Amino acid sequence: MLDALILLAILLLSLFLVLGVVSYFKQNGLRWLYFILASICLVGIIFMLFYHDWNLNFLAFNNEVKDKPPKIEIPAGNDKQNETDPGKQQTPVKDSPSVDEPDEENPDQPTPSTPVNIQIPEDEIIEYTVVKGDTLWSIASKASVTVEKIKNWNNLSSDTIYVGQVLKLYGKNVEPPRNQPNQETPPTTGPSVIISNGKTNQKEIALTFDAGSDAAGISILDVLKKHNVKATFFLTGKWVEKYPSFAKRITNEGHEIGNHSYSHPDAVKTTANAFKQDILKAEQIIKNTTGKSPRPFFRFPYGSYNTEALKIVGEAGYSYSVQWSLDTIDWQQPSTDVIIERIKGGASNGDILLMHIGGINTPAAVDQVIPWLKTNGYQLVPLSEIFK
Repeated sequence: MLDALILLAILLLSLFLVLGVVSYFKQNGLRWLYFILASICLVGIIFMLFYHDWNLNFLAFNNEVKDKPPKIEIPAGNDKQNETDPGKQQTPVKDSPSVDEPDEENPDQPTPSTPVNIQIPEDEIIEYTVVKGDTLWSIASKASVTVEKIKNWNNLSSDTIYVGQVLKLYGKNVEPPRNQPNQETPPTTGPSVIISNGKTNQKEIALTFDAGSDAAGISILDVLKKHNVKATFFLTGKWVEKYPSFAKRITNEGHEIGNHSYSHPDAVKTTANAFKQDILKAEQIIKNTTGKSPRPFFRFPYGSYNTEALKIVGEAGYSYSVQWSLDTIDWQQPSTDVIIERIKGGASNGDILLMHIGGINTPAAVDQVIPWLKTNGYQLVPLSEIFK
């Protein structure tokens, strides 16, 4: 009803204004009457708009009251709250708080994303995912364990952790023995040693595969299984994060793994500290995902290194920095025949073959070249065998 009155008043205001303007130019004596009527309409509109807004708020307030449970009448003598604040709308007495009602004392308080305490059942092992703001000390405090225990349980060589990392926490009845060797000690004998091939007096060849981009050629695992050949895979941390099931399959099927850094940086163009942290980050991700350590083998991204880079890799705990003696260049996605010819034309004793899991035609080429290599007397072995 009020809306209709407001609309009518607006129409009358418009009408009186038009009549007033016309009368003004015609020198009609009624022009002032029209302007007065228009002013009255304007005042009425303003009043009704204020009343309309107040009335809607009042109705909204009443609706909130109606939605609540019926008020329980309390004798005047017992209603102390009414005596102290008679003009305030009283909250109904309830046996228990409503689930739908927000916390009036802390209406904007966000729900915490992580529990205050981490409960570890005595006979269980739980996995805790690191979130932003976590430190080893804060996690240890919430779980009521020591930092050293967490580091030992998860083979952590430093206090560095990252968001998304999964840490294993053990109940007291299933906790590994304290004297169990869980942590590898980085060598302190010097820089990592560059290795490009095995012994040239033995007919052995090592197939190695880098995993840094995608998994277009992951069927290479089916090929190796078919021919009962073990290879060595150099994994980047990012690839393991993206394809954890493939990383687990690689180790579960008996293949060796090496560290190929986390983000595939150029060691020569990266600061020493940043490069070392990149290596250690990849190591933790690989360990946490596969349960296997990538030591002692490291492969430089792009094959790029210098004396300083070898020192950093050695400090990170890797005795060998593995290059290659035969490159299939399969990352350029050549045809199957081209890859086969490159291997057949360059194969020799002690070779380390470089290939990539991202190679689309690599699995088909390896499937055909393995029988050829075996026929020519070559043993296909992982890196640990070719270095013996």
